[in-house]
Amino acid sequence: MTNSEKQLRLNKQLVELGLSLSRRKADEAIGHGLVLVNGEVASLGDKVDQADSIALAGKSGKSRGNITVAFNKPPGYVCSHTGQGNEKTIFKLLPKNFSSLKIAGRLDKDSQGLLILSSDGDLVQKLSHPSSGKSKEYIVNLKTSFNSPDKKKLIEGVKLDDGISRFESLKILSHTRLRVVLQEGKNRQIRRSFESLGYLVIRLERVRLGSIELGTLGEGKFEFVHLDSSGDKK
Repeated sequence: MTNSEKQLRLNKQLVELGLSLSRRKADEAIGHGLVLVNGEVASLGDKVDQADSIALAGKSGKSRGNITVAFNKPPGYVCSHTGQGNEKTIFKLLPKNFSSLKIAGRLDKDSQGLLILSSDGDLVQKLSHPSSGKSKEYIVNLKTSFNSPDKKKLIEGVKLDDGISRFESLKILSHTRLRVVLQEGKNRQIRRSFESLGYLVIRLERVRLGSIELGTLGEGKFEFVHLDSSGDKK
């Protein structure tokens, strides 16, 4: 620890770094010996400064001008800063200091999987807009078996109310499970595309956005990611 006049309480810094949802939870983690400062186990009431290395259960946080995180959205949450009625927003699951982050590649309430959130508006635009060429990959579960001839229809394009929907690729994993890649970003596009051919999507999970993969990130969890100016993972 340093004796800098700019020191902050460790529990507050854990929240600021996005490592804890609240100071109370931060204190609980400190009390259980889960927090390291400069490689040493921290104690309740410790103070730190910006130069200190802080980790909670092996996860480190970093202060920087722009914050970008990958988040595994559970179903039942909306991608919005403010919910309507009893709707729960994704920000209920994230640290308070993430509340102003912009969302790249929104998912509908019933869908789950990879979201990217960032304070960098230009980066969000590059990740979200089809013109940037960032493909998105999904695992789709259908209620009924998929007919192989319909693969060609979805690749060549099916007609929706707001235009033609085309999948970049479609791989059949099982009778009811598919892997879909697309670059477009129409509202509920995958669900509506399958519905146009008589299928009902019962589970939809995004597993990749551009070069960023969901990997083993747990449901409802987040991690910091480092992207270059084009939105690709460093």
